Formats: sequence, C-alpha cells, structure tokens
Amino acid sequence: MQSQPPVEFTDEIKSLFVGKKLVQARQRLLDTLSNQWDGHCNLIAFTYLYAENRSVDDCTLALEWLEKGVMAGEVDAKVILGRLLVSGELGSQDFSRGMDLLQQAAHANVLMAVLTLVQMYKGGVEGCLDADAQLTQQYLRQAADLGDPNSAYHLALELERANKPDFAQAFKYFDKAAQGGLSQAMHNVGVYYLHGKGVAKNAALAMAYLTEAAKLGSPLSMLSLSLLYLDGVEVQKDRGVALSWLYIYQVLFPETDIPDQLQLLLDDVSAEEENLARKAAQNFVNHQLNKSPSGTLH
Repeated sequence: MQSQPPVEFTDEIKSLFVGKKLVQARQRLLDTLSNQWDGHCNLIAFTYLYAENRSVDDCTLALEWLEKGVMAGEVDAKVILGRLLVSGELGSQDFSRGMDLLQQAAHANVLMAVLTLVQMYKGGVEGCLDADAQLTQQYLRQAADLGDPNSAYHLALELERANKPDFAQAFKYFDKAAQGGLSQAMHNVGVYYLHGKGVAKNAALAMAYLTEAAKLGSPLSMLSLSLLYLDGVEVQKDRGVALSWLYIYQVLFPETDIPDQLQLLLDDVSAEEENLARKAAQNFVNHQLNKSPSGTLH
C-alpha cells in the first residue's frame, strides 16, 4: 500500500508546478519514486500533459506514466487516464476501458470521476453511450453526498420537479447545497422553511436563510424579504426594511421588473422614508454584498 508524501515535499512540488518548472518537478518526482508515495506517477504524467508546446512524445509518455499509476493503485491516475481514453484527446481512444476506469474511481468515491459520469450519462456520447436519466441521477446523488454543492442543488431541483415530488429529499439536498455556500440553494431552503415544505415550518430559520441568500446577491431573496417585511405575516411589519431591500434590488438589478405590490409601496413612499431606506441600501451594497456565507445556520 502506498503512503502519503510529506507535506513539505507536496508543497515543493506544488510550487514547481505553479512556477511552470515542470522539468525540475519531474526530476524531483523521479528521484523520490522509490519511496512509493501515492500520486507520484500521476504527477509525473502531468509534467508531460502540461508541457509547453506538448509533443506527440509528451502525450505518449503521459499515457505511459498514467498506466503505471493505475498499476500502482493510484486512483487519481484512473480518473485522468479514464477521461483521456474516453475523449481520445492524446490520440489514443479506448472508450470501453476509459469508462471502466472512471467507474472504478467512482466506486472509490473520487468526486472528479463521479462528476465526469454525471456529464456523460446526462448528455450521452455520440456513437458510444446513450443518455441515461436514472444513472445520471444516481451519480448526481453520489456527487451530492460527497459534498459537491452544485450537484446537491441540481439533484434537489430534479426531486422537486419529478412527477411525484419528494419535497423532504429535495429539502435535504437544497440544504446540503446551502451549506456549501450557494445563494440560490439558501433561498430555496428559506422558502421551504417559510411554508413548511418538506420540513417543519420555522419562520425564524426561513428569515435567516433568506437574509443570508440576499446578502450573497440572490435577487429572489431580496424581493421575498421586501414582501415579507411589507406584509408583516411571518415577521414584524417594517416598511423601512421592506424599502431597503427593494432599493438594494433596484440598484443591483435595474433593468428588471418588480411585483405590483412593491411598486405600490414605491408610489406611496415619503421623502423621509426614501432617504433613510436608500442610505441603508447603499451601505449594504458598499459593505455587505458578496461576503462569504457565515456557515451553518441551524
């Protein structure tokens, strides 16, 4: 079984790659090959794959080192070689073997392999592979469970739009995506909490998620907050806050329409209300927008 290289060595190799000193990186990797550290063959292959003005010989050597990596049990080498054999990018195509390597890596929970299979089964590969909705969802769920927020979000959309929607599962994956920092997922989690859809109704959590999503730039959350504070149904009524969120929305999305109810609010606003709300909105735009999400909200 291969062991992991020391952190100092990994940092050294990263630095050489960043500096595009591929020949030096290759030599350091070759000098330490006998240590049987995991990922060595894969990294040596990269020094050929990323070579400036890559030649046919570079392509051949890259494939040879990836094959050595597969033989040594390097799971990342399976992913890279699998992708290259499927695409034939380096002049050597073996679709069947490439798929087999990707499936082996996916079975070992390598996210890149899983995401590659999602893409392939979603669109199919002309002359080689038919699209398959069931396998697409299977690998999408695996990617989501491995922590990929985009996969979690798209899986949640599929679950709520199915012929027989599963809102509890949709909420679960929207929440996973939200914890990964996706503002659109945070908005959906807020809506689910607001209406008790797929989860127990919780107005406080709904407002927390909608506010966090709005801070990250979600236009739907900005409008939702404006309407909620205007109506005062799930939160204490506050025209000033409603106006602030509406002005923020208008600053960021000036060419878009607003709901009739909010237009009526604008038509009825006093000069003092407008002045205070616009100042609050400008302060938000200047200091709050696009900050990183604060993390788990529940």
